[in-house]
Amino acid sequence: MFTASRLLAALVLTSASFAAIAAPVTPTYTTFSNLAGATYGGKGIPTDPSAITTYGSLTLGMAATQRLVGPNLGHDGAGTYFANTGSTPGMPPRATWNFNYYINDSAQNLASNGLTYALLYDFDAGVGTDSSQMGMWNLTPFVGGTTHENSQNLSFSFLSATLPGIITPPAGAFDPLAAGQYSFALIALRDGVEVARSAINVQVPEPGPLALLGLGMAGLLAARRRKQAK
Repeated sequence: MFTASRLLAALVLTSASFAAIAAPVTPTYTTFSNLAGATYGGKGIPTDPSAITTYGSLTLGMAATQRLVGPNLGHDGAGTYFANTGSTPGMPPRATWNFNYYINDSAQNLASNGLTYALLYDFDAGVGTDSSQMGMWNLTPFVGGTTHENSQNLSFSFLSATLPGIITPPAGAFDPLAAGQYSFALIALRDGVEVARSAINVQVPEPGPLALLGLGMAGLLAARRRKQAK
């Protein structure tokens, strides 16, 4: 069981380790294929392909998928997914895509195998954001049993909040309408030293001419509604 003092020590070591290896996140995996047995915490969430990393009995997995409904995202077969700009309903509006993570230890309980877990993410649409400038989510307090998995959206407000010991957010704010590249890394550490990671990139291209026309029409309709409401 992780006590508060042990968790704090792990976080200090984790921060020091990340500082020592600061570099852009690049796709990292053992295999880029279907993650059998995973659900990413939901129903019908695609798991093929996922960036899968194995370390002994531990399996780490990451993927990006379309949010809510729609076809699976395209990919380059090497850890980079292609999403769309735009938003889906929510407050604030959600990106059209989610990032998903999976942790499984087939031999031991995740909370007692001596490892800690962190997820790096960024709001910077620029390519090659340095790890030291990314947000860090300490997953360790939430793991239990042999599997921990979930699907998240960069627009979720908790990823922008400073939660001591849990969330250290990146600078700035996430804009679901901004094109660019976003990076994610799921990391396992032993005594604060990284032993395994699964990492992916998500590229969001500029909207095409038809999409831009649609956004423009949506803006005009919204302006007309506001005018009529006055």
